[in-house]
Amino acid sequence: MRSKVVGLVAAAALLASVGIANAEGPVKLTDGQLDKITAGASPTSASVAANVATTGALNFAGAVNTAVAANLAATASPSAVDTAVAADLGAAAAFNNLVAASTSAAIIAGTP
Repeated sequence: MRSKVVGLVAAAALLASVGIANAEGPVKLTDGQLDKITAGASPTSASVAANVATTGALNFAGAVNTAVAANLAATASPSAVDTAVAADLGAAAAFNNLVAASTSAAIIAGTP
């Protein structure tokens, strides 16, 4: 019964929205209006991209510092090798995240 009601409400909403997006023909814009049109990238998306890339870089730097410290500890004490390997894997994962974040940031910043 409940699914029938949901289906009925969805169908009613679809039928009610048919007339909402009634586009007419093309509109000619003045030069002043065209000068104010942007192609999609906004300062907000550019700053988000920069923040994502910066966060990825900082996380990677922290992971590398942890891995270096763990590797130095492992050279002094062979029982610390497990910790060093785990830190190295963490640094590798952070590098992977940095690459993904940088790629995403470049796509966001480069999107017209």
